[in-house]
Amino acid sequence: MIDEQISRFTTRLIASIGGQLESITFYPHPFTNGGLVIVPLDDVEFIPDLISEIYECDPPPVMFYCLRRCELFELSLVGVFGWPNPLEEKPHLAFWLKNKGIVLHGRDIREEIKLPADTSGFFENHMQRCRQFVRNWALDQLRRKNYRGMIKELERQTRYLMATALLSKNEWDVSLETIPNRFDRLFKNGQANQAWENMAALARQTAEMDDRISRQSAFEALWFFEQFLLKTGEYTR
Repeated sequence: MIDEQISRFTTRLIASIGGQLESITFYPHPFTNGGLVIVPLDDVEFIPDLISEIYECDPPPVMFYCLRRCELFELSLVGVFGWPNPLEEKPHLAFWLKNKGIVLHGRDIREEIKLPADTSGFFENHMQRCRQFVRNWALDQLRRKNYRGMIKELERQTRYLMATALLSKNEWDVSLETIPNRFDRLFKNGQANQAWENMAALARQTAEMDDRISRQSAFEALWFFEQFLLKTGEYTR
């Protein structure tokens, strides 16, 4: 189902620059509000000018990609993970665009979307980026005394890691709610699952924590997250 904001934006976009566009396609996404893939006609020479006109149409707060037909392969790349935002949509994007995308205007590009030929390295890439960023990010959260927020974010990022691991099993049609059970069923990694369950239990208790307990729990959540990273690598390559 297309959000009303996206429908109105698409109408404005077609009225303003529809003559320069080959297609507009909406893709849903398991972790975000989805986004738009906007393909200009081949005779559009300077894409930045077109993007400027797209912004003048007041786009909704979703991702959009303005790519030529010859550049659509970029949607199937692994992307670059940061911490903790922005969330990298790329690992799942091509799967959702190809299988559940909705054409809003012009040509149907879904058949031209090539799914990643090998997703076995996606999790390793994601995990290494987490190792690179998490400690500095955690120190900043502790300095800010954002203990409850830190616990919730670590729990959320663990679900994202699980989802990336599931891609190695061709499991892309997931939701935040279903990810942990699927991960448990497919990888049967008791130690990683225990670390996850401990972290999830802390996240459920944040509303009841006072400052002293939440600070201690934030350290525990960070420990469980590191344990999850440690215990998953050999099972997901």
